[in-house]
Parts: sequence; structure tokens; C-alpha cells
Amino acid sequence: MKRKNMDMSPTEIRVEMLRHDVNQAAIARKVGVSKTTVMRVIDNLTVSKKVREAIAEAIGISVERIWPSTYLHGGPRNPGRPAKEFRRRN
Repeated sequence: MKRKNMDMSPTEIRVEMLRHDVNQAAIARKVGVSKTTVMRVIDNLTVSKKVREAIAEAIGISVERIWPSTYLHGGPRNPGRPAKEFRRRN
């Protein structure tokens, strides 16, 4: 079965972490975030450049190879809030 997304799956990332004897808590301590934040980055629910870089360094795979869809066009963007039409309430 072919995946639409070229990114490594969360399971593949966790397998690589196990192979390299790295856990989410160690990554969290290294970059100063919670284990939940690391989990959310692995599960692709949020983007954190520093967490992604720490994971990539720990498992010896470049960030661009783990999350190529994000880095094909120069890296993650910080889009902020979704654009909405401004409406003044009277």
C-alpha cells in the first residue's frame, strides 16, 4: 500500500528511537519541553523545529528525510492564526 505522505510514519520514528535506545522523555529533557510535546511532534499533531531536530540527531537521520513534505519548500512555516475576515462588532 502506497502512502500519500512521504514522511516517516509515527511508528517508523518510534521504531528508530527504540533502535537507538532513545525515548521521548530524553528528547523532552534535552530541548526543555514536555513528553507530550515530543509525542505530538512525532504524531504530526504539531510542529516544533527544535524537537524535530533533536529527534533527527538522536536517531541519526536528517530532518529532511524524516519529514520531507515539510522541508521540500524550505522548512516549516509559522502560519499563525488562520486568516479570517475582520468584522467589527457594534
